[in-house]
Amino acid sequence: MGPLWRAVLSESLLGYISWSLYHALPPMIYYFPLQTLALTGLEVFAAAFFSPVLLIIGPFWRLANNKYVLALLRLAVVGSLASYQAPSASIRLFILAAGVSSSLLVQTVTWWSGNSLQRFIRIWGFILGKMMLLVLRIWYTSLNPVWSSQTANTVMLALGFLAAVERIYAAEDERKQGAAGNTVRETVSQPNWLLSGTAFGSLMFLTVWIFGEVSLVSRWAVSGHPHTGPDPNPYGGTILLGLAHGLMLSFWSWSSVASFIWFLIVLWLFVGIGLLGLSLRYKAYEKKLGQGVPKRDFSAMIWPFRFAYDNEGWCNLEGSATLLNQTGADFITILESDASKPFIGNNDPTMWLGERLGFYTDFGPSTRDHTWGIMALSRYPIVKSTHHLLPSPEGEIAPAISMTVNFTGKLVDFVVAHFGNEEEDLDRKLQAIAVSKLLKTSSKQVVFLGYITSAPGSRDYTELIENGNVQDIDSTDRDRWCSYIMYRGLIRLGYARISHAGLSDSEVQMAKFRIPDDLDNYVDNDRIVIDPSQVPEDIHFNPRSVYLIKELRQCT
Repeated sequence: MGPLWRAVLSESLLGYISWSLYHALPPMIYYFPLQTLALTGLEVFAAAFFSPVLLIIGPFWRLANNKYVLALLRLAVVGSLASYQAPSASIRLFILAAGVSSSLLVQTVTWWSGNSLQRFIRIWGFILGKMMLLVLRIWYTSLNPVWSSQTANTVMLALGFLAAVERIYAAEDERKQGAAGNTVRETVSQPNWLLSGTAFGSLMFLTVWIFGEVSLVSRWAVSGHPHTGPDPNPYGGTILLGLAHGLMLSFWSWSSVASFIWFLIVLWLFVGIGLLGLSLRYKAYEKKLGQGVPKRDFSAMIWPFRFAYDNEGWCNLEGSATLLNQTGADFITILESDASKPFIGNNDPTMWLGERLGFYTDFGPSTRDHTWGIMALSRYPIVKSTHHLLPSPEGEIAPAISMTVNFTGKLVDFVVAHFGNEEEDLDRKLQAIAVSKLLKTSSKQVVFLGYITSAPGSRDYTELIENGNVQDIDSTDRDRWCSYIMYRGLIRLGYARISHAGLSDSEVQMAKFRIPDDLDNYVDNDRIVIDPSQVPEDIHFNPRSVYLIKELRQCT
């Protein structure tokens, strides 16, 4: 067997690649029904996770133990990282499924073969690979670099091939040692294989779900401002420390301290690097946050985000940050933003965008409430907020957030909501009533940003307008169905519908408002024009986003 340190590093790197594949396949499968809102048949690729079952068949087991076949499977695992560079989502799905299947077959064969030290190194390498994944996701702010950076993907491909080749040659030496008594087992079958396989599969699923990224557990306990519960950063560090201590308690072997010391060194090296990353990110984020420039005017926007996946199935966070910057919006609500689930991506878009843009954030309700999630980003401090679960007796649980933002001394309330589907009529009726009550009990100055799945003038639209005591930003715009902006106690300055630019399946809607000096004595703009030359230049929309404008209306 080669030097122990080389084996540890190679197995850890290959473990990281395997975990990356296991995390990447479920969102890729889910992307297709998300696009079509129906089953597509491509869900069959989930069978890749059950490929080890084939090895209970004698011929398959012997074939997988063939040194050339095993070497080919190892190379296939690493090569499947190239799926990131595939030209289409369907090709990427196929490559990922092949990679997941190959990885599980390699694990089953290698963990079942060799002597106890060899198996110990392979299993612990896989565990350290998980720690490596968590640490890299800390440094890349919740994202896995191998799936979010072309450079990182190429570098990992190269390193992965080196590690795979090293393991292939090491396996040959191990087989020669096996001739002295550590032979490959003839079959993997045993009476309780189904029970043990189910238990291990459950452990794998829970590990992916709970420890997919250190910020995810924090989102189980989120609450409104000012008492938000444990923020993902820095409290994600406690998750990393807890996992590390749990691993030590589970796998400590006092009889093999000499061989275990390498794993301890690498484990705590990863933990230290992860905690350093969290600390540096936290300090950088705190420096970005401020009170905002004192102003009377502000802009607000709403965007159904679709969990940060664009129309081609790729992560759209970088493009989204660019779009949001170009709009210059001061308050942003992004719907469909709970990407914490294993089948959506196991990441935290709220944290990513908040840190990238330097905005205050609110996310809710808690991910354990199983809504699609609402993200709020504000350039100005959020004074208070409350998370709501709207009545949903028939369909998906609908979320809402009511909050107050401090625009340098001027407080404005916001109510953001995501209603249920068109098919659940009772849900939408009850949700409209609940949100109209939130609007009615808000302050004199309030903005509603919502996805209400109803046409202008419909029952639910009318409920919000009349009983919520608000008015539509542009009642003449009849070409709307989902997203709406309404307000009270403010002066409207402009309204824009902006193309999603392929980053989502829904457009961006944005409005500009002025906070009146005297709430009891002000006049709202009641004339709508589309010629920007007819309104003051200082209230124009950001010219950097002009190329994205689908429809632009200014109010005078």
